[in-house]
Amino acid sequence: MDSLQSILESAGLPAERGVFTGKKKPTAYYTFLRLLKGAAASADDKEVAGRELYRVTLFHKGDFEAQLDKTKEVLKAAGVYINSIDAESYETETGYWLVPITVEILKE
Repeated sequence: MDSLQSILESAGLPAERGVFTGKKKPTAYYTFLRLLKGAAASADDKEVAGRELYRVTLFHKGDFEAQLDKTKEVLKAAGVYINSIDAESYETETGYWLVPITVEILKE
């Protein structure tokens, strides 16, 4: 599986872990943070499959629905599970809509 960053970027927007550090922020981008890393399954006291839980945030100035649909499409195609799309919010200081998405990646 590709990295989460490259999967997100395949949806047509830049992505960075933590915070977006570009000098000039685009009208839309992603950030992501790992929330959890652990065993998904064990056998003979060894981890046979792992799981990682991430919070992806879509930042968008404008109507984000089409980009959200594209995001879900590329995540699903890459085998990433979408656990939830949480409450959107609007930052009046920056003009960005924030759409938090919780995803899970299973690794064998």
